[in-house]
Amino acid sequence: MDSNAKHIETLIVPRHELDGALWNSFIAQSPQGANYAMTWYLDAVWPTWQGILVFYKGKLQAVMPVRASSKFGISYCLQPWLCQYLGIFFASMELKNEKAWALKKRLVTAVADTIPQNLKKVVLNFAPEFDYPLPFHWAGYELRTRYTYWLDHNPDKQLLFGNLNERTRTYINKAGRSGLTASNTGDVAGIIQLSREQEAYPLDYNVLGKLWAALQTNNAGRAIEVRDKEGRLHCGLLYHVSGQKQIHLFSALDPATKHLGGMSLAIWHSIEQAVDDIRIHDFEGSMLEPVEKFFRGFNTYPVPYLQIRKNTFPKPLRWMVED
Repeated sequence: MDSNAKHIETLIVPRHELDGALWNSFIAQSPQGANYAMTWYLDAVWPTWQGILVFYKGKLQAVMPVRASSKFGISYCLQPWLCQYLGIFFASMELKNEKAWALKKRLVTAVADTIPQNLKKVVLNFAPEFDYPLPFHWAGYELRTRYTYWLDHNPDKQLLFGNLNERTRTYINKAGRSGLTASNTGDVAGIIQLSREQEAYPLDYNVLGKLWAALQTNNAGRAIEVRDKEGRLHCGLLYHVSGQKQIHLFSALDPATKHLGGMSLAIWHSIEQAVDDIRIHDFEGSMLEPVEKFFRGFNTYPVPYLQIRKNTFPKPLRWMVED
C-alpha cells in the first residue's frame, strides 16, 4: 500500500451541498481551470452534478465534477453538450518534479476509485493542461486523444490578418464587398432561431438559453452577428471569455449565403475585437477534416486533450452504444 495513502481523503458531494464560492475559487486558481467547471456553468448544462473532492493532508488538492444519469435503468456519465472539457482540476503545486508526479498519481487514483462503479458507460474530456492520466488506464479506461485549435493572440491586428491563409482573407474581403457587416449584439434570439431553422445541432436549445443567461450574468458571454444591407441575418457566433482565453462556443449559418464568407468575417471580428489581455483564441476544435481545414485558415494550431472512455456493457450489446 502507498505509504501516503492514509493522508488522502476523498468525498463525493451533491451539488446542493457544495460550497460554491470555495469550488469556484479553486477552479479559478487551477492550472486546468476554465468556465466549464464553474458552478454556474455546470448548473446550466449539467443539472444535478456532483463534485468529487480529494484532500491531501487536509488540504483540497483536486476536484472533478461528475453526473450519473440513467435511461432504461442503465446508468452512464457522458460529456455534456456545450462543454468542451471537464475532468480533474488540480491545485497549483509548488513541488519538485518527482514529488509532483507522485502526488498527482495519488490524487488521480483517488478520483478514479470514487467515480461510481455502477456506470455502464463513461465518456469524459479533460483540459489540455491535464497531464497525468495513467491511473485511468490502470483502472481499465480507454484513453483517446482529441484536438482543439488555438490561435495565439497578438495586439497587432495587421499581423494577425496577414497570418491568415489566402483563402480565409479572400472570404473576409468578399464578405465586405458583398455588403456584409459584423457587429456585437446582446440579443442572441436571432442566432438561435437561425440554428433552429437549419436543424444544425442536435441539442436542447433550452439548455443553450440557460447557459447564455449564466454567461451574461457572469460577464463572460459575447455574441457577434453578420447582416447584409437589408438587415438579413447571415450567421452568428457565440463565444465566452474564460481567464485569458476567448472560446468559440456556438455558431449558426444560413447555408444559402455560406459562399459570401459571413462566418469567416464573424470569426475575424471576434479576433479583431478581443481585448489585449486575451492570450489564446480557442476554436473548440473538431475532428472533421473540412472543419479542421477551415479553422487552420486562421493560423490556428492543433492542441491535444484527453478523453477517457469505459464501456462495460456485455459484448453483444457494446457495439450498440459505441459512437
